[in-house]
Amino acid sequence: MPVISANCLAIYTHNAGSVAKYKINDSFTSISGLEAGATATDDSGGLPELVISSSDESFLGFGVIDHDATPEVNVFLDTTLTLVGAATQSSLELTNTVEDVARDGSGGTLQESTQDWSVTADGLIQVTSDAGETLFDLARDSKYVMVKFSVDKDGTETEYYGQVLLESVSLSGGVDEIATYSVTMRGVDKIYKEA
Repeated sequence: MPVISANCLAIYTHNAGSVAKYKINDSFTSISGLEAGATATDDSGGLPELVISSSDESFLGFGVIDHDATPEVNVFLDTTLTLVGAATQSSLELTNTVEDVARDGSGGTLQESTQDWSVTADGLIQVTSDAGETLFDLARDSKYVMVKFSVDKDGTETEYYGQVLLESVSLSGGVDEIATYSVTMRGVDKIYKEA
């Protein structure tokens, strides 16, 4: 069984954050359809959107869909996700909870399933480009953040995307010690795998 080494785990965020939930756009079926902007709705330069395939709910892109100069032609303006630096440990956790909600009339039960997911990370606080301070400010402002969790195994990268609220952020340090941060991000809605 292959081993996934810890240094192949990474967390990326959309650093600007948003005070409102990102819109989920499922107007497309493929990446080529997204780039062509065939059936997109105009967002007029608004908030970036999490764009999901309408066929299998896989992740297609994250950015703003805006009109080109040509009528009825849409352009996808990609929004870059930034690597959260100096992470010494990170994890992605997903849980499914099944609840019995009613009898089905045949001696069985009807069930509903809810899915929760979260991302946690620990890291070192750096003098420049510090992720700890960035994450603390996003939590302080109660902003939604886009997250990408990337796993690289044998040269093949698998990526998961979703939006989160920062549930907790801890910054700590002592005299003549290395300062560290710890963050827990609670997933909002579903988590999506890249197409």
